[in-house]
Amino acid sequence: MVKIELVKELIESEFLSPLKKFKKDITVTERRKNPLTGEWCRISIERATRPIEMKDHLESELIKKSGKKCFFCKAKIHNSVARFPSWLVTDGKIKINEFVLFPNLYPFAKYHAVGVLTEKHFVGLDKIKPEKWEDCFEGSMRFFKLVHEEHPSARFPSINFNFFPTAGASLLHPHVQVLNAIHPTVMTDLYYRKSWNYFDKNKSNYWQDLIEQEDGGERFIGKTGSMYWFTNFAPIHTGEIIGILKGNVSSFFEMTEEDVKDVCEGVYRIFKCIYEPGKGYNMVIYSAPLNEHLGHFFSLNLSIITRPKMSEYYTTDRAYCEILHKEPIITTIPEDLASKLRKKF
Repeated sequence: MVKIELVKELIESEFLSPLKKFKKDITVTERRKNPLTGEWCRISIERATRPIEMKDHLESELIKKSGKKCFFCKAKIHNSVARFPSWLVTDGKIKINEFVLFPNLYPFAKYHAVGVLTEKHFVGLDKIKPEKWEDCFEGSMRFFKLVHEEHPSARFPSINFNFFPTAGASLLHPHVQVLNAIHPTVMTDLYYRKSWNYFDKNKSNYWQDLIEQEDGGERFIGKTGSMYWFTNFAPIHTGEIIGILKGNVSSFFEMTEEDVKDVCEGVYRIFKCIYEPGKGYNMVIYSAPLNEHLGHFFSLNLSIITRPKMSEYYTTDRAYCEILHKEPIITTIPEDLASKLRKKF
């Protein structure tokens, strides 16, 4: 195993604070470097204390209102959503128990599907059991396989999840976005390139080295079989949790049934630990190209992040620093988050 260098620096800011009757105050911001990509983030836990008006009743009101006209609910889904062309499936959709997969009406990839996780309109993430996620995997991989067989150029798959409007979901009904793209996304391509650079330099797989180095450490949360869970040393967003499959599995097509179960059990347990009503969550599962085995330098992995609680006057968690400077401002300390989650996991 190659030792991965973890780089951080402390930045002190001094000012006269109105919160302390204008006496001297000092805040400390951490600047951390992602050991794979080289990108930096800034950790400022004080930022999380900014006054933002929260309304706990907003979630229940939104659930009640949105359920009356939801296209993804059982009574409407079969006549209200798009259907796949006949070359893909004969009945227009891919269905595994309650999981239903169909084309996205507003795609941003040539092969972009939406998968509804449950028949019930709204389910908290702590209630979506591993079996539901396994159905999602089975349906998504069937989609990947059918598309790739017909169009081999579609070889960059991902399973993506937005939960709640603050996380980008236009509908409350829990659903995933499943892409089998002709080109990798910027982040996927960055992970490929940087993972290869690490292998070329160290003759070792960064993701597997990370497992060995972080296993049992201050950012280690736990494991579900072959899936290892950590908080990210230099998060790309507040509350980032990463999961990595141990071994040489690099793509969805290389996963065994046990691998799928290990991932799904972990996703369930993570969301059971972190879910708070009213908050949004995003998840992405990153895979190698479907027609390549990259296990010597890349491992199938996923990232889960937490978004702000819903507020009457919404304050975005992505502003100039994240978008225009490409340096995210993180309001949780990864080691503290891991410590809390280990006790629940």
